[in-house]
Amino acid sequence: MEGILIFIGGVVLFIGMTWFWGEVIRPLRQLQRLIGELSEGKKPKGFVARGAWGLEESIGQLERVATRLEGVTSQGESERVNLQAILGSLTEGVLVGDREGKIVLANGQFLRMFDLEDLPSGRTVMEATRLVEVDRAVEEINEVGGVRGLEVQVPGNESRQAQTFAVNMAAIVEGDQERSGVVVVFHDLSKLRRLEVVRQEFVTNLSHELRTPLSILAGYLETLEDPSQLKGSEGKKIWAVLQRNCERLTLLVGDLLELSKMDSGQLELRKMARPPMEILQEVQEDWRRAFASKKVKLELECPEKLPAVQVDSLRMGQIFSNLMENALRFAPEGSVVKLTGKLGEAGREIEFTVEDEGEGIPEDKVDRVFERFFRVDGGRVREKGGTGLGLSIVKHLVQLHEGRVWAKSRAGEGTQIILTLPCSKS
Repeated sequence: MEGILIFIGGVVLFIGMTWFWGEVIRPLRQLQRLIGELSEGKKPKGFVARGAWGLEESIGQLERVATRLEGVTSQGESERVNLQAILGSLTEGVLVGDREGKIVLANGQFLRMFDLEDLPSGRTVMEATRLVEVDRAVEEINEVGGVRGLEVQVPGNESRQAQTFAVNMAAIVEGDQERSGVVVVFHDLSKLRRLEVVRQEFVTNLSHELRTPLSILAGYLETLEDPSQLKGSEGKKIWAVLQRNCERLTLLVGDLLELSKMDSGQLELRKMARPPMEILQEVQEDWRRAFASKKVKLELECPEKLPAVQVDSLRMGQIFSNLMENALRFAPEGSVVKLTGKLGEAGREIEFTVEDEGEGIPEDKVDRVFERFFRVDGGRVREKGGTGLGLSIVKHLVQLHEGRVWAKSRAGEGTQIILTLPCSKS
């Protein structure tokens, strides 16, 4: 009998231990694992559906919390990705600062605007931009709220031009109307401001170019009130002056119309394949007499078997007409002007050069000779009949041919105008 009781006791103990393990120990261990994974931000692998002494209810509550956290995390991650995509697609630079004026977020365009390699997180606006006006405005918005707008200048350096930014700022207001920071948007106005400067210079130069011949015409036209002044040699001089300035105005208006067509994209090229030697021979033949009359020698150097170039013959004539006119204007008597053609370094383009032995151009002004109305010596060039637009027209026409043009010169050592055109693919 005693043995039976011991056996029954052992069975009861075994059953009790098994129940305790299944209903208490194992759920507690799984609960511990679940809490640990949640505390580390991990998604739990699974949940316990059973448990004694309220464990089942506790585990169920944790399951609901984990599910909600997972939704919040997914939503937050989605919102973060969407925010980054939106900021990354903007052409404006954007930064977000906290109440202390420290940067917490910035897009790629902002980094590029201020040559920053990494997100300046934790740095002040002043440290990131070096713009005192913006830093002060951010401080003011953090103190009193509202919005601000201003225009700031960033000085240029050796690697980049000066910049102009329109800066708009606004306070970030939470649901409880508490300010939590500021958002700052930078819009680059640099190109627009440079275009304004170019436009102003163009209007000023054009007004000056028109005023000079018109003043001369107006003054000499007064002599028509007294017909006696038009007789003899004096009259011939007056008519010559009137004719010369009328021609000058005609050339100026013609060049302006040509540039207007190029700027508006209305100029269409009719290209055909032509050998470089043939092009240069035509130029030499067209200008032979003009150079001979000034006693300037015109030389041609070009291999016969160079690859052809795709060009509009009429526009190529216009390009070389402007270049040869400049060379003839500045070449001293008895000097040489060279026309050359050769294969470019890359082997995919033909390099044409017009070189004179004139007075040359100072090195600090060489890069500006293709600007409209730019003259190294305005008075002297104007006296020689130039409009100041010839090289600008050359540059536009060469670019329409998908080529490049530049100048090499030094004061007193002559000038080279070099242009390249791509070889014909056919």
